[in-house]
Amino acid sequence: MSSHENKLTIDEVSGLTAVSPRTIRFYIQKGLVDRPVGQRKAAHYTREHVRQLLEIEKWKAAGVSLEAIRGIMTGELAAPDAAALPRAQRPGEIRLWSRIWLAPGLELHLDPSELKLDTDQLRHLAGQITALVSSMKPKE
Repeated sequence: MSSHENKLTIDEVSGLTAVSPRTIRFYIQKGLVDRPVGQRKAAHYTREHVRQLLEIEKWKAAGVSLEAIRGIMTGELAAPDAAALPRAQRPGEIRLWSRIWLAPGLELHLDPSELKLDTDQLRHLAGQITALVSSMKPKE
């Protein structure tokens, strides 16, 4: 690879990562991504910048906060076990949700495949939520 191939503009990096130039600058300002190499108009980005941005996007899609991502990327925090993270949804993905009416103005929406509770556990959960809301209502 020639040195020219490793010099990317912010627009090229944006195209490779689907991260807007504005967001790239924000990540640099927050210390999540290294500053570009070089000064002013000669400044450029490298494959390492692309790698950093893809890593950030991976953790964001898994629901990890930017503060925690910073810790993961600096080694201050251990990366969470991928199995413990919520599964990211993708555009066009079809998922079935259960919708349980509990009381006027109160519904419970849940994804049984993610929650992994059986019917009795769901009934117990709904009962507990209903009881909690009832205990918070002012007595008439």
